[in-house]
Amino acid sequence: MMHRFLTVAILIAAVVLAMPACGTGSVDTPESAGEPLSATSVSTDEEPIVVRVDATFTVESFVEAGFKKSKEFSIETVPGAISIWYGFYNRRDVEIRFFDSHEQAVGPGVASARAAVDRSPNTNRDGAALFADGQRTSFDDFMVAGNAVILCQTEIGACVEMVNSIP
Repeated sequence: MMHRFLTVAILIAAVVLAMPACGTGSVDTPESAGEPLSATSVSTDEEPIVVRVDATFTVESFVEAGFKKSKEFSIETVPGAISIWYGFYNRRDVEIRFFDSHEQAVGPGVASARAAVDRSPNTNRDGAALFADGQRTSFDDFMVAGNAVILCQTEIGACVEMVNSIP
């Protein structure tokens, strides 16, 4: 009898905890080059923030906006990528993955970014920043700007600000 009560209690708790995650609110994701995002814009599991779809960026575009590049990574683990740069913006870890086109960025680029955001910090190291202790940087969110997929540490706001700073 106690086992059945415990099972039912756990099931009810799981349902109650999962309900807020099923919200139906919409997310504002402007996609034009002239409409800057706010630092409070958010992406969802279904749709990342996508901006400046006609733009083609290089790492120098982001450096001019304040990105401090630290290391170029191998592209072997990110299908379709032509270069990957790790660095910092406003004291946040940022990884920028460049593709030949916007279509590549929103296709295989988004798929690989989702995988990177969803994995826990101490699992597979492929394609991630490695440190002396064997841990890698953990990214909490990502966005797409033109031909680039930008992975952001802790919050998307810093990456939004960086993209908005690119002329």
